[in-house]
Amino acid sequence: MADRVEMRVGGVGRDEDRARGGLAWALVLLALTLLLVVVRRQPPAPRAASAPAAEFSAGRARQVLQTLVGDGRPHPVGSPANDQVRSRVMAVLSGLGYKPEVQEGFACHYRSAVCGRVRNVLARLPGREPGRAVLLASHYDSVPAGPGAADDLTGVAAVLEIARILKAGPAPRNTVLLLIDDGEEAGLLGASAFLADNPAAREVKAVVNLEARGSSGPSLMFETVSPDAWMIPLWSRGASHPVTSSIYVGVYRRMPNDTDLTEFRHRRIPGLNFAFVGEPTHYHTPLDSFANASPASLQHHGDNGLAAVRGLAGADLSSPPPGDAVFFDLLGLGVIRWPVGWTLGLALLGLVLVLLAAARAVRGGAASGKGVALGALALPATLVATVALGWVLNFALALAGVFPTTWVAHPLPAVASFWLLALAVTVLVTARLGAPAGLWVGVWLDWAILGVVVAALAPGFSYIFVVPSLVAGLTGLLAGVGGPGPRLVPALAAALLWLPLIVPLFDGLGPIALIPIAAVVAALLSSFAPAFAAARPAARRALWQGALALVVVSAVIAVLTPRHSPRAPRIVNLMFHQDATTGEARWLVRGSPASPAALPPGLRAAATFHGQPEAPFPWSSPQSRAFVSPAPVLAAPGPEIAVLASSVAGGTRTLRLRLTSPRGAPEVTFYVPAAARLEALKIEGHDALGSADAAGPYGGWYSATDVTLSAGGCEVEAVLGEASPQDWYVVDSSRGLPPNGRRLLLARPPTATPGFNGDTTLVSRKVRI
Repeated sequence: MADRVEMRVGGVGRDEDRARGGLAWALVLLALTLLLVVVRRQPPAPRAASAPAAEFSAGRARQVLQTLVGDGRPHPVGSPANDQVRSRVMAVLSGLGYKPEVQEGFACHYRSAVCGRVRNVLARLPGREPGRAVLLASHYDSVPAGPGAADDLTGVAAVLEIARILKAGPAPRNTVLLLIDDGEEAGLLGASAFLADNPAAREVKAVVNLEARGSSGPSLMFETVSPDAWMIPLWSRGASHPVTSSIYVGVYRRMPNDTDLTEFRHRRIPGLNFAFVGEPTHYHTPLDSFANASPASLQHHGDNGLAAVRGLAGADLSSPPPGDAVFFDLLGLGVIRWPVGWTLGLALLGLVLVLLAAARAVRGGAASGKGVALGALALPATLVATVALGWVLNFALALAGVFPTTWVAHPLPAVASFWLLALAVTVLVTARLGAPAGLWVGVWLDWAILGVVVAALAPGFSYIFVVPSLVAGLTGLLAGVGGPGPRLVPALAAALLWLPLIVPLFDGLGPIALIPIAAVVAALLSSFAPAFAAARPAARRALWQGALALVVVSAVIAVLTPRHSPRAPRIVNLMFHQDATTGEARWLVRGSPASPAALPPGLRAAATFHGQPEAPFPWSSPQSRAFVSPAPVLAAPGPEIAVLASSVAGGTRTLRLRLTSPRGAPEVTFYVPAAARLEALKIEGHDALGSADAAGPYGGWYSATDVTLSAGGCEVEAVLGEASPQDWYVVDSSRGLPPNGRRLLLARPPTATPGFNGDTTLVSRKVRI
């Protein structure tokens, strides 16, 4: 009897050792998968200028990029510096044997009522079958604050290197049009003008667009224009390192962001969009420079663009097949895809396989009904607990001022705290929900059911549930639900699909992604719940307590880490504003966002700023606040509105106006009160209220802007539903501060930088119209 008891105790010990070893293997394999994903997401090494002529070379393209950037001045639409960049683009194309043309036109943004005159560069590589063309596009203008080396002269340099390769090769089946357009930053103006006015636009059957929202990172294929199922393989077969997901496409379609491809999407022209998003603190600032533009990202961009253009230029563009695809890359080795129509069937198959494995487990006694019910609680319970605690953690970090702006210099400790929180919660919750077999059945039933639901509602998102459910069902049928294989294999399949989406989530969305990061990490870790549950209680306790301790350590590091640095500064724009009606002048400082802590001490000492930020203009929204200080008056005349014609009929007033800037400012904006009931608006004969979004007043005001105001001004036609006179405001804007603003410029610390529109001088006038 004593011998039998000893043997049983020894057996339990061996089971516990295997369980502990299983937990260790789960953690090691998860960590290795994460490391593999991070490594495989890196862009490829840049090829030297001596690379074979038929290959894309970042070395050659970077030489072109350096030429385009020139002295590094910003070159917004309409500026002399922009004219110089365009001349350099023309010279490169001419040197390659193309005959580039300049298309001049006027356009208005479809949503924001921003208008301007643009000058696009267009070149053509004739195909063997004329009449249909693939368009390769990028934009050459920058924001006023930065030189735009990555956004988007890297795209332009890639287009020019691709143009060299294509010109040296055999003629493609379809014509390739190169569109290097203007005015994208102001509101997609160049793309709009091309589509509205250039006859070549009628030839375009597919578009490849190269963009950037940062200065480094992999070139992601993040947007498609339907139908996309036929385009994905044409690109991916020639891409050496594809990084993409139909989830990127689905998320981007739900965001308010735009690129030039948006204009083609509105006209239902199929297309592929590529961008890199690393180091977002450089975006739209002076740090978007040649020195900071990643050669590896340029290489990846060029490889992708060349593969996409070659694939599409060789395809039958006469009648592309309909339908979208569900797709994702597998560690950059290739793209797995299937038609959207297959998705629900695959999801149902996964559910059937998991149900069969579950039935076998219950019949065989490995899992009980109660155990399955408890296991099914693992995913929802983990998510609820993680989101709740994530909200608390997020609130604490916000209270400590960890993210005073969208982007900070060192976000990793804060991001890590949310990953670790998800790990601690998952281990703690799942340890209390029954035996491993019951957890396996319950968790994978949840995943399979979610796969069916998501496949029905948003098929592009579904593969992250469908594929692991299929793997779980197969392994459960083949090996049962109790062994280490069924516990780990489907979980690793999930990790391979989820981690490439989670790793870049913060770079893509910023601090608003922190709680979602915790939630999706917890959802992924629920697939490891059976492995966690199989471990000894002491091991589980050590794991969740250790993870929770690291949450605290990471959060403390995040609190103590400097928020900004010269390499990753925050945006602080300086403005001079003069009211031509009252004669008053002010300095304004705007941060991102404006808050009492956003005004650096040096700037506060450089002028007599009020203690708190305020809405500086009658048309300012409550969120658009600035620190205000009196300033010396500038001898500058205000903008003017001349009424050329006015008529009233049936309670509707029709106006024809001319806006001018006597001081020669390149940009003018006018604000019309909501009480005027603006019904129609044209600037230089172009509709400036092209959508319901633009037609509605924002904060009680309609607004419209001409970003390329000529010396003669611009003509405006307006139809108002209110016939009585109203007070309008007109504001002209020029770049930089007047000479007496030098003290403020010197007081801005190295951890702050101008961004987007940068430092500006504004002169406003109130006019009774």
